[in-house]
Amino acid sequence: MPNEGDDENGFGGSFDESLPDLDVLWKIATPEEMTEWQSSGILSLASSVDRTDGFMHLSNAFRVKTTANLYFKGRDDLRLLKIETKKLTQNDTRSVVFADEAPTTTTREDEAKDDDGLIYVHYLLVQGKACCAHAYANFASHPLKYDDVVSEVHDLPWNEREGKHEFPASLLLG
Repeated sequence: MPNEGDDENGFGGSFDESLPDLDVLWKIATPEEMTEWQSSGILSLASSVDRTDGFMHLSNAFRVKTTANLYFKGRDDLRLLKIETKKLTQNDTRSVVFADEAPTTTTREDEAKDDDGLIYVHYLLVQGKACCAHAYANFASHPLKYDDVVSEVHDLPWNEREGKHEFPASLLLG
């Protein structure tokens, strides 16, 4: 139950109804994922958590530092991939749909039957802002070409003294 002053989601402050900036999404990648993607040339569900969940876990600039801290704390071997959502269309051969609800299993199966290459980006709201994004697609029949989708790759070193990852200074991650 929300406390006094919390929004309907239980977060303090006001709720921003506007669609958040999802033009750029970030993927924190392990060496194993990078090896698979670079050897195959395909951006696939390479991590065990992505394969288990059936979608690619991504973050926007609002959340990527928190994601790194929650799930990759202490790791010094990571890469940060910049994915511009407009590039997911792969030269307008695919459609990208953004929604605040995850597709149902039936929806995903129907879309896979249609075989149209639809990419469904489900975004999650935290503190009234979209932050995490889950990319659903029929990755088997419509693979994402790594070089077409990933626009930048950065090292993501761990700073032991400060207890956090060092994000590239050129990125405005807030």
